[in-house]
Amino acid sequence: MILLALLLSLVLLAIAALHAYWGLGGLWPEKSAAELARAVVGDGRSRMPAPAACFAVAAAVAVVAAWPWLIVTHPQNLVVVVGAVVIAGIFFIRGSAGYSPRWRARFRAEPFATRDTRFYSPLCMALATGFMALLAREM
Repeated sequence: MILLALLLSLVLLAIAALHAYWGLGGLWPEKSAAELARAVVGDGRSRMPAPAACFAVAAAVAVVAAWPWLIVTHPQNLVVVVGAVVIAGIFFIRGSAGYSPRWRARFRAEPFATRDTRFYSPLCMALATGFMALLAREM
């Protein structure tokens, strides 16, 4: 389970770092802010969210990246267990939303729509599964 906790944390830290990079004005994996917004926001906007929003997401994801270690070290702690269930639930809802008609209608801009179906939503589902597997194994 240590390997699963490490994997979850590394993936989440990479996501947090990417959001912080965008907050600093980074453009990867695109070449312009307009292209990046269309690729990662998905609602047709041509501007990225404010840096403060990117940093807020980065901070939240960084906190979530620490949670697998709380599960491993404090598996019987009620706050840790409830937190893990909430985190898994959020990732599950976000992941499954990516396949709903309502979501698809709202976030249809390309390349976000394709990337969401191929990468973002499946990643969220994998993270939800990883958190629940880690929690189930440690209890």
